[in-house]
Amino acid sequence: MSLKDVQVAVENFLKLDRPQAIAISGQWGSGKTYFWNQVIKDASSKGLVKKYSYVSLFGTSNLAELKSAIFDNAVSAKDVDAGASSLTWAENAKEVMRSSSIEEVKAPGRRLLNFSRKNISQVTPLLGVWGSVARSLSYFAIKDYVICLDDIERKGAELPLKEILGLVSMLKEQRGCRIAAILNMDELEGDKVTLDALKEKVFDGEIVFSPSAEECAKLVFTDEWKHSREVAGKVISLGIKNIRIMQRIRWVIETLLPYVNDKDIALTRQLIHSSVLLTWCYYSRGTGIPSYDFVKSDGFAVWGIAKAGKEGEQSKEDKFVEKVMYDYGYSGSDEFDLHICKFLEQGYVVEKDFVEVVDSFQEMALKNNHDGSFTQAWELFHDTFSNNEKELVETLRKRFMEDAKWISLGNAMATVKLMRELERDDVGDELMLCWIEMAKKENKDLLDLRHAHLFSGSIDEKFKDAVKHAYVEDRALPALGETIIDISVKSGWGVDQIEVMSQASSDDYYTFFISIKGDRHLGAYVKACLQFGGYKDDERYQKIYAAASEALRRIAAESHLNAVRVSRFLPKDEG
Repeated sequence: MSLKDVQVAVENFLKLDRPQAIAISGQWGSGKTYFWNQVIKDASSKGLVKKYSYVSLFGTSNLAELKSAIFDNAVSAKDVDAGASSLTWAENAKEVMRSSSIEEVKAPGRRLLNFSRKNISQVTPLLGVWGSVARSLSYFAIKDYVICLDDIERKGAELPLKEILGLVSMLKEQRGCRIAAILNMDELEGDKVTLDALKEKVFDGEIVFSPSAEECAKLVFTDEWKHSREVAGKVISLGIKNIRIMQRIRWVIETLLPYVNDKDIALTRQLIHSSVLLTWCYYSRGTGIPSYDFVKSDGFAVWGIAKAGKEGEQSKEDKFVEKVMYDYGYSGSDEFDLHICKFLEQGYVVEKDFVEVVDSFQEMALKNNHDGSFTQAWELFHDTFSNNEKELVETLRKRFMEDAKWISLGNAMATVKLMRELERDDVGDELMLCWIEMAKKENKDLLDLRHAHLFSGSIDEKFKDAVKHAYVEDRALPALGETIIDISVKSGWGVDQIEVMSQASSDDYYTFFISIKGDRHLGAYVKACLQFGGYKDDERYQKIYAAASEALRRIAAESHLNAVRVSRFLPKDEG
């Protein structure tokens, strides 16, 4: 039965102005109450409802309590949308007083007839005067109502279902009421036998409410919401039919959207994509629904392998869940997703932390956008044999100048080298200077060649030297002696240290070596300098070795003793 068919059936129930009772059954969260509320509001606006009362039986423990609730929650057609309140109750009480001829009730009733909205506090003391007589009269005032009895399967254990059905029958046959009973047949347990035995006598019809995921989505993700189509599509793809879950999904997205509204569209898409899956898994349990803890983890990429490694064969359930995740396009939760998880678990946003993550992901999104733009420009070189040199140079230059902040040193150098190969050194130099100035402004560590991924076939030596120079200029370089001592106790060295040692003269090394007295680490200092002689392909390392060895030869020439000392470090042909 489609949602449209159900709507027609319920509307016909409300249009027929005669006593009747229907049962609307369906799974928890399928949207029975949500749907009913929409239909009853529409019917009241069309004049099909005079008096309406909605009562949830959740925890109701006796029939007297239920009867009172029907009267207390009754509203006129104009108040159906707003629902019951102390004011609507007062109006109902006034009607009871008008129709009463019992003096015990009529005296306080006269005071209620003059009831003022400004003096609503007077109602409570009057209730004591009314007593049980007034309460009985209120029940007899229930006539020609449209009544919805919801959550019947959640009634208190002390209230027999048989008594509820008896009340429904009496209200229909003796009070001219139209009653809709909303329930979940699967949760009636022992009461199902009672219902099966009596429903034919009590109800004029039974409507099974089982809308599709598409129909449920239309109820929650209405057209006026900007993101309805995108969210509904994801909900439908996961086969979610629970209205409450959908409402929570919308709540999560609407709460977090303001944090990404002015950011790259990629963040909004990730927020929606992740929120749908994470909210569904957080609030749901059952076959075919991925575990929230698993979805929250970042291990989905190797999950199937890990499962197979432990047990040989994945279970059908494991394979199904893996397919759900794969088809949805979710391979694990990143830091952005984990903040959605925090919101689900805590119920509030840790604003400072979330804003930092959003800003970080915004930076990545912009980088990805610019990387894509620059990559497209390179397609003019890689993807064609057309004679398009002018277009290629102009496009690469334009994209490079616009996106320099997002271009790695390796890609920048490859672009500059291509310009030189095309005999456009003017453009190559322009791009080189553009990138270096950007790096000096944004983050000088970008100029640190130790962390650069350079392609061996795309290194432009002029660019490389300019980067080295830019990295060390204006930096407070350490002294030569401090540098040598530091290298001697470590297994490596930094760019700054190489810069200091390669710029030092043999006189500088001589001064340092001669200054060492009574230091048992002298030999380590000498070896730290001479180790660079083994790097034949680096000009800076060879300069260090040459200056240090020349200083040592000078020391060796000063005395026979020093000659013996130095011979322990330098080969004989160099001593």
